[in-house]
Amino acid sequence: MAHARVQTLADVLKGNSDAPGVICAGGGPAFTRGQLEEKIKHVANLLRNSGIKVGDTVSIAKANTVDFIVAFLGVTYARAVAAPLNPNYKLDEFKFFMDDAKSRLLLVPSEGNSTAEKAATDLHVPIATLAITSSGVDIKPKTKGFQVKQASAELVDIPRKEDVALFLHTSGTTSRPKGVPLNQGNLASSLANIIATYELTPEDKSLVVMPLFHVHGLMAGLLAPLAAGGSAIIPAGGKFSAGTHWRDAVEHKATYYTAVPTMHQVLLARASKDYPSSNPPPLRFIRSCSSSLAAATLHKLEAAFKVPVLEAYAMTEASHQMTSNPLPKHGPHKAGTVGRAQGSVKVVAALDKDNKPLPAGKVGEVCIQGPNVTKGYLNRPEANEEAFAGLPTPHRPHKELINRGGEKISPIEVDGVLMSHPQVAEAVAFGCPDEKYGEIVAAAIVPNKPVSDTSAFAKDIQKQAGQKMAAFKVPVRIFITKQLPKTATGKIQRRMMVEHFIKGPGQKEEAGKGGSSGKTPAQSHHNVFNALMAFTYNTSKAPEGGHKDSGSNNGFSGVAHALAKLGIKHMYGVVGIPVTELASAAQAVGIRFIGFRNEQAAGYAAAACGYLTGVPGVLLTVSGPGAVHGIAGLSHAGINCWPMIMLSGSSEQNELGKGAFQELDQVKAVQQFCKYAGQAASARDIVPTVTAAVKAAVSGRPGASYIDIPSNILFGPAHHGSAEETTSSLHIPALGPNRLLRERPHADGAAVEQAAQLLAKAQRPLIVVGKGAAQAHADSLIRQLADKVQIPVLSTSMGRGVVPDDHPLSVIAARSLALAKADVVLVLGARLNWQLHFGEPPKWSSGVKFILADVAPGQRDIQKAALSLTGDAGAIASQLTQALPATQGFAADHYKAWRHQLAEKVASAKAKLEKSLGGDAFPLDYSTSLRVIRDALAAVSPAPVVVSEGANTMDNARLILEPAVEGRLRLDAGTWGTMGVGLGYAIAAATCTDRLVVAVEGDSAFGFSGMEVETMSRYQLPIVVIVMNNSGIYGGDRRQQQLREAAHKGAKAAGFGDDPEPTSFVPDAKYHMMMEAFGGQSYNVNSSGSLAAACRIAFSQRKPTVINVQIDPMAGVESGNVHSFNAPKAKM
Repeated sequence: MAHARVQTLADVLKGNSDAPGVICAGGGPAFTRGQLEEKIKHVANLLRNSGIKVGDTVSIAKANTVDFIVAFLGVTYARAVAAPLNPNYKLDEFKFFMDDAKSRLLLVPSEGNSTAEKAATDLHVPIATLAITSSGVDIKPKTKGFQVKQASAELVDIPRKEDVALFLHTSGTTSRPKGVPLNQGNLASSLANIIATYELTPEDKSLVVMPLFHVHGLMAGLLAPLAAGGSAIIPAGGKFSAGTHWRDAVEHKATYYTAVPTMHQVLLARASKDYPSSNPPPLRFIRSCSSSLAAATLHKLEAAFKVPVLEAYAMTEASHQMTSNPLPKHGPHKAGTVGRAQGSVKVVAALDKDNKPLPAGKVGEVCIQGPNVTKGYLNRPEANEEAFAGLPTPHRPHKELINRGGEKISPIEVDGVLMSHPQVAEAVAFGCPDEKYGEIVAAAIVPNKPVSDTSAFAKDIQKQAGQKMAAFKVPVRIFITKQLPKTATGKIQRRMMVEHFIKGPGQKEEAGKGGSSGKTPAQSHHNVFNALMAFTYNTSKAPEGGHKDSGSNNGFSGVAHALAKLGIKHMYGVVGIPVTELASAAQAVGIRFIGFRNEQAAGYAAAACGYLTGVPGVLLTVSGPGAVHGIAGLSHAGINCWPMIMLSGSSEQNELGKGAFQELDQVKAVQQFCKYAGQAASARDIVPTVTAAVKAAVSGRPGASYIDIPSNILFGPAHHGSAEETTSSLHIPALGPNRLLRERPHADGAAVEQAAQLLAKAQRPLIVVGKGAAQAHADSLIRQLADKVQIPVLSTSMGRGVVPDDHPLSVIAARSLALAKADVVLVLGARLNWQLHFGEPPKWSSGVKFILADVAPGQRDIQKAALSLTGDAGAIASQLTQALPATQGFAADHYKAWRHQLAEKVASAKAKLEKSLGGDAFPLDYSTSLRVIRDALAAVSPAPVVVSEGANTMDNARLILEPAVEGRLRLDAGTWGTMGVGLGYAIAAATCTDRLVVAVEGDSAFGFSGMEVETMSRYQLPIVVIVMNNSGIYGGDRRQQQLREAAHKGAKAAGFGDDPEPTSFVPDAKYHMMMEAFGGQSYNVNSSGSLAAACRIAFSQRKPTVINVQIDPMAGVESGNVHSFNAPKAKM
C-alpha cells in the first residue's frame, strides 16, 4: 500500500514527482510533488547551513499557505523541530509558546506578524521571513542572530525516525499548556493509520479547511493525502470560507474534507443556497473530529451532502487520530460515537483512578497505546505521571478541557489570566454548554473587595483577559460570587461549577446561587454577565498574635500572588513552621516549588536559577536556624551578582523579646549579604516589600534580596488595597518566563567612541567574556562583535560558550599567552578580581589598558580601567560592532599576526592535551575519566548543562570537558569558589532549562548535599551525577612525612590513635547506592569501558542517575594554589 513507504516526513512526497501536490484555490498557483520537494529541500539546506542544528526548534507563525507547507516540511527535513503557532495569538501567548519551546528562530510571512515579532524580539529569538517565489525560495533575516547562507539543493542529512519533528502544545486541565514533542516515527505511524482507515490513494484530494497550526488540519487535512500520493487544496487566503467551500470542492475535484462540528454546522446552515446538488463534488466521505458531533447534525449532513460522515477521535499526544468510524463497506458507523481503534493504535482498557482495568459497562478513562503516541510531555514529569499509565507509550485523555467548537482550551490557562486581574481573589474557568459551539468558556469569580457594579467589573475582567489571550479563550459568561462551591473535603471541582451556576432546561437559576439574565449562551457572546450576590467583607482588625485565616485570602496567598504578578517562576526550599502553606500557595498561582532536604542546597539552586534565567529564584526557609542555613545561598548569589530572593518566616510580633520560638533578628543577620533586606510588618506591607526585593535583585548589578514575614502576618487575613497599591503600578523591570524582558541599557555614546579608538590603535587587543555576559544572554551580540572585528576572545570559566570554545577566535587554550601579551583588553561582564589576577602583573603586562564594560562597575575596577563603559554587555557589544569598523585607523588585518600567534598556541596546547588523554589508565585517573565523559557528552543533543565542582574535579573538568558551545552550559564554584553548590545547581538547571544536566562531582563536593539525590528522584529530574570517588578530600594522604608522624604520635598519646587522617573518607564508598535507594538509576564503574557504557545509557535515558567512578586515590593534587588552579604536580 502507498503508506507503507512513509518512515519519516521526508517520505511524504516520494513517488510521482509530476503528480499534483498542492493546489491553491481562487486562481492561485499549483505545485507538483516534485516542485514542492525541491523547495522543501532548499529550505532544509538553507536552515542547516545558516546555523539551525539537529533538534533546534523553529517557530512558524503563518496562515494556511504554500509558504507554511514548505517552511514546516523544510524544518523537519533539516532534522529540526517545527513549532507551528496560531498567527492570531496575543503577545503573552506568543511569548509563552516560543519560550516553552526554546525557539531558535521565528519564521513569519513576508508581510510580517508584528505581535509574534515583538514576542520573539523580547525573547531574543531571531526572526526571518520565508516566501515562495517564481524563482524558488526567499528567506530573509529581519533581526540579528540569523544569517542566511546559501546551500546545495540536495538533502545531505536524512531525517531519522527518532528525530523530534513537531512540537505542539496541548491544553492542560491541571496546569499550564503542556509541550508535546512528536518524533518522525510518531507522525509516520499516525499518517499510516489515517491512510489505512480511509483507504486514501493517489487519486484523493483533500480540501484543507482546518488551520495547519492545529494537528487536525496538519495531519488529516494536509500530510495524509500527500503521504498517500494524493494532493491538497488550499482555500484562497488560507482560511475556511463557507461561501467558496463548495465551489473549490467542485472545481478541484475534492474527494474529502475534515473539519470540526462548528464548520459542519455552518455549511449545513447554508446548504440550501450553496451546495451544488446538480453538480456535486466527488466526495467519498466527510470526516469530523476534534469535538463531539451531535447525532442529529450527522444525519442532516449525510442527508444534505449524500456522503457518509465519519467521526474520529484524536489528540495531540497521539499525533492526532486514535479511533474512527469505518468506511461503509467495512461496517456501519454509529452517530454519536467515535468508532474503534484504527491501524497500530490500541485502546488498552478503561481505567479507574488507580490505573486498573474496569469491567465492561463501567465508565472510566481510556488508555491509548501505540507507536503514534508521544513519549511524554516536555519537562513535565508531574503531568506525565498523571497522563501516562506506565505501559509502553500509553496516554490517558484529558478530563476537563473546554472544547469550543474543536478548539481545546485549558481552564487553568484561563484561570491564570483571570487571577492576574488586581481585583480577583479566586477564579475558576469551566465549560458552559452552548448550542452552536458545544461549549463556551465561563468563569466564576470571587473579588478581593466589594464590587458595586458587577456588570462593569465583569467587562473589565473580560477586557484584560482579551489583551492576554486569544478571543476564543475569553470567558463569555462571568459569574460573580462571594465563595466558590466546594466538595465536602474542601476541593474545587469544575464540574461543580456547571451544576451550581448553569441550570438545565426548565430550571430556574436561583438568585444568589447562580443568577441568570435569562439568555442562553448562544444568544450573546459579549454581554451576558450575571451578578450573583452582594458582597459583605469583614473589615475588622485581626486579633493581635495572629488570626489564622483558613481560607485563601491570607498572608500566604498575598505573598504568592505578589511574587507571581512580578514574574517569579521558581521557588526552592524546605517547608516547616511557619511557611509550609506558602509552598502550596505558590503552586496555586503557577510558581513551581521544589522541596529540598537542606536550605543550603536550595539556596544554591535559587541562585543558579537567577543566573540561568535572569528571573530571581526564590529560596523559602523557616525562621531562625532555617534562615541562618539560607545565608549560604544568599551570600553566594550576592558575591556572584545573581538575582535571587530569600523569603523566610519569622517569630510572631507580639512574642518578640520573650524568647519566642526560633526568635532571631533575621533582617539584621542577612543585611551584609544582600542588596535589600526588609520585613512586611503588616499585611499592607506584603506587596511593597516583595516588590522592593524583586526590584533590588534585578536592577543595576543583580544580586540577592531578603524578605522577612512574621508568622502572624502569614496566617492573618490578606490586605486588599487599591489598584495603586498593587504590583502592576510599581515600576520594576518586567520579568518574563525565562529571562528579564527589558531594554538593554546602552553605554554613553562618547565613551563608546573612545573605546573604539583605543581598540583601533591596539596591536594585540583581547576580548574577555565573563559570566555576567552569559547572564545577560548576550551570546549573539558578542559573537557578532568578535566576528566583525576579528579580535581574539578569552572566556572565563562560566563565560564559556557565549563565544563557543571551538570558535576560531576563542583562545582559552592560550590563556597565559593572551594575558601576558594583550595591550588593550575589552572586559565584558567580568570583574578584575582574583579570577583575572586583579588585572596586575605578572600575569598581565605592565602597560595593559582595560576597557571595562559592566552594568554597574565597582569603584576599584573603575580606577583600574583606562575606560569604563556602564551598560549591558550585549548592548555595549552591539554599539562597538557599529562603532569600531567606522573608527579611523581600524583594520582587522592589523591583528592578523596576533591572531596567528594565539592560534598556534591554541593548536599546540590542544595537541598536547589530546596526547596526555590518549591512554586508558587503570585504576582510573582524572584524565581518562573526564575524556570518556567528554566524548559521551559530545553525542548528546541539545548540548547538556554541565556542572563541575571539587578541587581536582572542577579544575580538570574546566580543561577537559570542552567545547562549551552555548552560554550558560558550564556551571562551577563561581567567584567565591564555593564547594557544595553542585547538586543545587543541577536541580536548578533541570527545572529552568530543557536540557539534560550532568553534574561531575568530587566525592568531597558530593558529600555537602548528597541527600538531594532524593529530591532529583522525587521530581524525576533529568540529572546524571558522576561522582569522582578517590576516597577522600584530594584523595590519599598527601601530608609530609614529618607532619603525618607528629599527628599520629599526638593522636595516639591522647587515646584516639586509630582515627583516620583528616582528608580521608570510607574507602571505595558506594555512593551510587544512595540513588538506588530512592528508585533512581545507579552504576558503579572502575574502567574506561564501563564508564563509557554507563554514560551512554544514562545520558540517553535522561533519568535521575548516580555513576560512582572509582579512581586512583593518588590522582590529582592537594589544594593550595588557587591562582593557577592547582597546576598538576602529580598524575591527573
